[in-house]
Amino acid sequence: MLYKYIVVAKEWRDKVNGNSYFSAQIESTEDGSISKLPFQYGYGDQYKYEAVRELVKEGLLEETKEYPFVPVKFVKIPNTLKREAVSFGEV
Repeated sequence: MLYKYIVVAKEWRDKVNGNSYFSAQIESTEDGSISKLPFQYGYGDQYKYEAVRELVKEGLLEETKEYPFVPVKFVKIPNTLKREAVSFGEV
């Protein structure tokens, strides 16, 4: 299966309060364009849902109930520093 998009997310965990946050970049494998998801609250696979939502909003993917079968490769980098996660999602 060829991937149309690669989503890379950086996750930071606030150990004091126990919350997780992430930011992400969505790269098109066809033209190399990059969309960014800003630093936001979310844990587990939330970055995947937000990335797919962004692609649908931009008209790059059709909304579908078959979420696991979208042509997207997901990569999460856990335990990053807060400043890395914040800057990764800045425009």
